[in-house]
Amino acid sequence: MAVVSLLSANVATLCIESLLYGVFLVLSVASMYMLVQRSRASTNVPWHAKSTLFITPMSVAAVLLFMTNTAHWIIGVYRAFRAFIYFEGGQQPFAYFNDMRQPTEVSQTALLMVSLIIGDSVLVYRLWIIWAFNNRSIVIFPACTLLGLTTCAIGVIYQLARPNAKNDIFDSATGRWITSNCVFTLCTNVYSTAFIGWRILRTNKEAQRIGGSNLMGILGILVESAALYTAWTIFFFVTYHVRSNLQYTCSDTYCAIAGITFMLINVRVGMGSATRTTQPGSAIAVEAGREGGGQAFRMEHLSVNITRVVQRDDGNELPIKFASRSSVEHDFELP
Repeated sequence: MAVVSLLSANVATLCIESLLYGVFLVLSVASMYMLVQRSRASTNVPWHAKSTLFITPMSVAAVLLFMTNTAHWIIGVYRAFRAFIYFEGGQQPFAYFNDMRQPTEVSQTALLMVSLIIGDSVLVYRLWIIWAFNNRSIVIFPACTLLGLTTCAIGVIYQLARPNAKNDIFDSATGRWITSNCVFTLCTNVYSTAFIGWRILRTNKEAQRIGGSNLMGILGILVESAALYTAWTIFFFVTYHVRSNLQYTCSDTYCAIAGITFMLINVRVGMGSATRTTQPGSAIAVEAGREGGGQAFRMEHLSVNITRVVQRDDGNELPIKFASRSSVEHDFELP
C-alpha cells in the first residue's frame, strides 16, 4: 500500500467528512420531516396521543446520531484550525495531529464509539421488531456482540485518555480494543441483516402465495445499507492493520457513515421505495391502541379475505398484521 503522510490523511479527512456530513444532514432533515408529516396525517390516532409518536426508539436514535455527527464534525473543523493556525503558531501541525492524547482526539473517538453503539442498537431493535417479539433466542447473539462493542468502546477511550498512554494509535494495547470493536460490530451487522432478510423472504413467500405484495424492495434497501457499513468497517480494519495513515480518514468518517446508513433506510422507505399500496378490492383495516405504558402504538389485527402487505419504516412502531382466508397470519414491520 502506498505511503500516505499524516498531514495529507488529515486534510483529506476534513474534506471527505464535510462532504459526508452534508449528505447526512440532508438525510436527517428529510427523515425528521417525513416523520412529522406522517404523524400529522395519522387521522386514525387520537389527537392527544399523536405527541407520543415523536418519542419512539427510532426518533430518539435519529436525534442522538444527529448530535454525535454534528459534534464530531465541529471538532474536526476545530482541530484543523488548531493544527494549522493556533498550535505553535501553525508551525507544528504534524505534532498536533500525531498526539493521540489531545482532548479533541479523545472526544472525537468517544463520539464515534457512541455513534457505532447507537447504530448497532437500532439494528438489534429492528431485528427484534421484525421477529414480532416472539423469538427471544434470535436476539441473544447480537445483544452479546452489542455488549462486547460497548465494552471495547470504553476500553479504546480509556487507552487514549489515560495520562501515561503511549502516543501511538497502533500500540498493541489500544489495537486489541480497536480490533475487537471491528469484529463485534461486523458480527452484529452481518447476523442481524441476515436474519432480517430471512424473515422478509419468508414473509414475502407467504404474501405471494395469497396474492400479496412483493417485499423484495425492502430487502434490497437493507442489504445495500448493510453493505455500505460493512465495506467501510472492513476498509478501516485493513488500513489499521497495515498501519496506514488512511486509517485516520476511515475512522474520522466512520461516524458519518454510521449516520448515513441509518438515515438512508428511513428516507428511502419514507419516499415510497419500499411501500406497496393495496389493490382495488383489497382492504387493510388498522386501529391504533396504546401499549407499553403509552410509549408505542400497535395495529390491531383484523381478518379479511385477502389483504396486501404494507411495509412501513416511519418509526411509529406500528406493525401491520395481515391475514387471509387460509388463516396465514404474520406481524411485520421495519422500524
